[in-house]
Amino acid sequence: MSISAVVIAKNSQDTVLKTLKSVQFADEVILIDIKSTDDTVQIAQKYCSKIYSYKEDSKFVEPVREFALAQVKKDWALVLDGDEEIPESLALKLVEIDQKDLGDVYYLPRKNMVSGVWMQHTGWWPDRQLRFFKNSLVSWPKKIHSQPIIKDGLEPSFLEAKEELAILHHNYKDTKDYLNRFDRYTDIEAEQKTPKNADDFSISSSTLLKVFSDDWLRRFFAEEGHKDGARGFYLSLMQAAYQMTVQMKIFDKLDNQKNLEKNSKQTLLKDLHHFQKELNYWISDLEIKEEKGLSKFFAVLKRKFSL
Repeated sequence: MSISAVVIAKNSQDTVLKTLKSVQFADEVILIDIKSTDDTVQIAQKYCSKIYSYKEDSKFVEPVREFALAQVKKDWALVLDGDEEIPESLALKLVEIDQKDLGDVYYLPRKNMVSGVWMQHTGWWPDRQLRFFKNSLVSWPKKIHSQPIIKDGLEPSFLEAKEELAILHHNYKDTKDYLNRFDRYTDIEAEQKTPKNADDFSISSSTLLKVFSDDWLRRFFAEEGHKDGARGFYLSLMQAAYQMTVQMKIFDKLDNQKNLEKNSKQTLLKDLHHFQKELNYWISDLEIKEEKGLSKFFAVLKRKFSL
């Protein structure tokens, strides 16, 4: 059997060399370039079997993936972006899967680096991605952040969440990079989610509070973003703010805004009290994990009475 590594890149000159060097174990290496204006293509020429230029200057990767998969000629497809790498230990595992025919579709863990630091919590580990599969068994919807679709009847396999078996993802190089993409991605999501009929949309302080609190509490407490230090705190808040920003950008796009806003002081107060109750629970839960002996006993009691 055989493997095609297909890399999708746009202005990735700072990272694509490492990406392409990391997949030289594959039988075929394909680059799909999205109208790069830097040296991405020139760098890639030495390391690729084929290079294709995507027809449009796509602002996000999902629409390009179907085109990329159509270029794959080998038995397996390994799909990467131009800021991702395959460590040697993972490469050996993928070759073993190929040679021994161990399944059809694989989710791989992904190690996200933000400002050069591995985000081990905050909802970004193990961050499993469907990136290794037999040719023609997976398709990709064109919406931003959409999940790939596996052919009916197939059960995917999951590689263990081990660092040595994870895709290395150079995600956001710094806070400015994060904020630039935050603005671009929320624009795209708002465009895709804006209803054709304004009557299908409404907004309120309560709905904004809910989309924010659900995401923030999950990331910072349930997924232990607090263990990622200042970055975990910041990114937990900002990823939650992302959800609110999409809603507000949809609101900006629609006419007759006065009638779309459905605020209720009574509902807001009720939801604020609910948020306060949930926050107290999670604070108590964190205290329980940190305390020992009698202090832990009182922390358990505190959480019980916070419900």
